[in-house]
Amino acid sequence: MTCPLLVGVDHCHLNVANLAESLIWYESVLGFTVIPELAFWNEGTGPLTLEDRGATVRLALFEGEGTSKGIAFGATGEQFLAWLKHLKDLNIKTVRADHKVTFSVYFKDNSGNSHEITSHDYQYIAGHLNN
Repeated sequence: MTCPLLVGVDHCHLNVANLAESLIWYESVLGFTVIPELAFWNEGTGPLTLEDRGATVRLALFEGEGTSKGIAFGATGEQFLAWLKHLKDLNIKTVRADHKVTFSVYFKDNSGNSHEITSHDYQYIAGHLNN
C-alpha cells in the first residue's frame, strides 16, 4: 500500500500557559504575527495561529494543558482526499473537521500522539466529499 503525498508541515500545535503573554513572546523573540484570515478561530484559549515573517513557519497556540500538541501536516485537496481513504483503509480512527476555510482530519499514532492533516484547498475538497 502506497502512502499519499504531503506538501510538508502546515503548523505545529503548542500548549501555552497564557495566550496573551505567549503572543507577545513569539512576536518579540521570533517575529511571529497572527494570521488575520485565521484569527476568528481563537475563542480566548486558541487556536491562535501565528506565522513567521517569511510565511514559512506556522504555530497554533492553545492556552492550558490540553491534548493539542502535535504536528499538522499539509496536503493539497487531492492529497487530503487520498489520505482520508488511506487512513480508513488502515482502520485508523479519524475525526474530520470542516473549519470553514480549511479541512482537517485528526488521528493518533500508535503511541497516542495526536496529529492532523490539513488542507487549504477548501472549495476543492467541499466539492468532492461524500458526506
